[in-house]
Amino acid sequence: MMKRLLSKVRVLVLLGAALTLGASPLAFAEKDKDKKPVRPPTKVTQTLSQKVYKQLEVAQKAFEAKDYKGALADMQTLYAGYDKFNDYEKATYWNFMAAVHYAMNDTKNAIESYMNVLRQNNLPEGLRNSALFAQAQIYFISEDYKSTIKVLQYWFKLVPDAQLDAYVLLAQVYYQQQNYKLARDTMLVTLRKAREKGESLRENWLALLRASYYELGDYANSARVLEILAANYGKQTYWLQLSGMYGLMGDQKKQAEIMNAAYAGNMIKSQADQLNLARLYMASDAPYLAVKLMRQGFKSKVIELKADNLQLFAQALGLSKEYDAQIPVLTKLAGMTGESRHYIYLGQAYSQTSKWPEAAEAFRSALKGKDVGDRGSILMQLGTALYNGNKLEEARNTFADAVGSKGGGEGAANWVKFIGAELQRKRQLAGG
Repeated sequence: MMKRLLSKVRVLVLLGAALTLGASPLAFAEKDKDKKPVRPPTKVTQTLSQKVYKQLEVAQKAFEAKDYKGALADMQTLYAGYDKFNDYEKATYWNFMAAVHYAMNDTKNAIESYMNVLRQNNLPEGLRNSALFAQAQIYFISEDYKSTIKVLQYWFKLVPDAQLDAYVLLAQVYYQQQNYKLARDTMLVTLRKAREKGESLRENWLALLRASYYELGDYANSARVLEILAANYGKQTYWLQLSGMYGLMGDQKKQAEIMNAAYAGNMIKSQADQLNLARLYMASDAPYLAVKLMRQGFKSKVIELKADNLQLFAQALGLSKEYDAQIPVLTKLAGMTGESRHYIYLGQAYSQTSKWPEAAEAFRSALKGKDVGDRGSILMQLGTALYNGNKLEEARNTFADAVGSKGGGEGAANWVKFIGAELQRKRQLAGG
């Protein structure tokens, strides 16, 4: 369960990073190009020269066509005039290079390029903040969590009204470091800030919070978050995880209810999940639901006709007191395995329906089957079937065989006396 969730969280982060880095490398240049110059007291406003802008456009076209080597070659040509660039042109150059390197899976040079962006003077806040956050994302992807935290903490100081994705990224770093308490606390801050901003809670945020609660052993809060995820997104995995969470808390009834709701929603499709639900039905005193589910499972061929599954089905039928329906299942099961215990179950099913000759035959087969366990117990059941079938001589002899065994003992001896007296009485009546 946890491995699947971690993988999902990681993919969402990578997608977020890819979207950020995949934006047009000229986005900041174009934005500033259309703005009227505003000269802050501590910075000199700079723009791209027409020549640099045109050359960047050429590289941009190659980039958009995914010709990353071509884009890199265009940028190397542009670098010939680097010494004459102003600070903003240098920052834009390195911002573009970072995007190209990242697209080529060269994270080392992508990070170095963003560092070069941040080394420039008179850097516009938007470009600075974007470069810092992108750098943090790449550190995370590179599993350099210490550097990710360092960059993010600096970024938070520079950006008081930080975007929520930054808090999520920090929580993911803590989670990967197995600092689940800080991961949980950071995600709670994220959710609080989202409410303050009037933003809806995203699926990956809730998934990360749920995982943090789970790792802390806080199953109750983990279940609460899963309830939100299941209700809002309706994914099979959330319903199954929610059911499992109630199982961990020992609430088997609630676990069965959740699984039942998922089954009604056509989300319990695999053999393993359907068998698990059948067991939950049986444990929750609803074996008739297990019978219904398994009948449908066998019919649709989701549940295989193999020994373990037939045994579970027979058990559900027995608990539902469907003994007549249980007999053909147990007959097939016993024939499939040849095991003594399965012939015993068959004999017991016949006994429940008062089919004494058939019961006796099943118990005899149990004595000859594989892995005979308590022979005395089988003899006692065989003797009872013979007695109820009015086979008194055979019954007395069978109980006599059981006298010296562990499963027979005193009970078998009493039966021998009782049947012996019964036979004596019948002989006397016949002779009188």
